[in-house]
Amino acid sequence: MFRIVYAKSVSKDLKKIPPVSLPKIKQGIESLTNFPNTPQIKHLKNHPVADYRLRIGNYRILFDVDWERMDIYILKIGHRKDVY
Repeated sequence: MFRIVYAKSVSKDLKKIPPVSLPKIKQGIESLTNFPNTPQIKHLKNHPVADYRLRIGNYRILFDVDWERMDIYILKIGHRKDVY
């Protein structure tokens, strides 16, 4: 079971997201505790911010995984047009 760790910048990202979308995003982040058995995850190649992304509708959650500590670091959350 993985533990979720948030970057400080994520709170700013969440303020930009409409309140209607927040419950789905929160549910998606909670599903990451079962990583890698979570659907909608893609391994990113040569991305400057993160190694993985989770797709929730039009929003993307960029994160890294620390396999030794069993931590998932949420680095950025945003609309797909802004994240990449």
